Amino acid sequence: MAFTRVGYGQVEPNQLSAQKTGQIYASLPLDADVKVLQNGEFMYYSYADGMVTADPANADAAGELMLVFNEIKLYEPFWRRSYKDFAMIRVGDNYVTSDLAVNGPVEGQYGGGSTTTGATINPAHTEYPYRMDGIAPRLFKTNVGDIFTTNMVKQLADPAVYAVGEILVPVLNTAADGTKTFVLEKAGASPTGMQWVVAKVYTMPDGQDGLKIQRIA
Repeated sequence: MAFTRVGYGQVEPNQLSAQKTGQIYASLPLDADVKVLQNGEFMYYSYADGMVTADPANADAAGELMLVFNEIKLYEPFWRRSYKDFAMIRVGDNYVTSDLAVNGPVEGQYGGGSTTTGATINPAHTEYPYRMDGIAPRLFKTNVGDIFTTNMVKQLADPAVYAVGEILVPVLNTAADGTKTFVLEKAGASPTGMQWVVAKVYTMPDGQDGLKIQRIA
């Protein structure tokens, strides 16, 4: 059976050490070239560049790739409140959390409500000592031994399915809109760097194809 994904990427945390160590980062804005950021992708939290990006000016100074795991907040009607419906979707200088917000009754408005296109910080609000201009995603530092279940891996057609014991590595992926992120896919013959092993060919809570994976390098 082919490995497919409906909607956006999902993460089910089974054992993520960042939840105990505090290695959770969410203070840098997202690269303006990233239009959609999904849970389960990987990005650099690059302080040298001052942003979350998949394309740092100096990869050696960007540190290790980190797991995108944003808090899921959905405000659509009840039939669109599943994990698969959530992503960070850029609209101007702001973001929305569902494609319904972009493709609603009025293009570029949140369900036909408040406009988000070209949103800017109001300089009159001097009572706020710090306001970020842009989108701030939440990234988790992963460590060897960490385990999570996800469907945010490269989609495959028959007969090239995933199997227990296979090694996955993050590979740079460029979407049709130009968004660059790292997505896990099968490793080559001699993988290096961050590696994840498929521990179980599984399902996500909504019944979609999923993989339970553990970091081994």
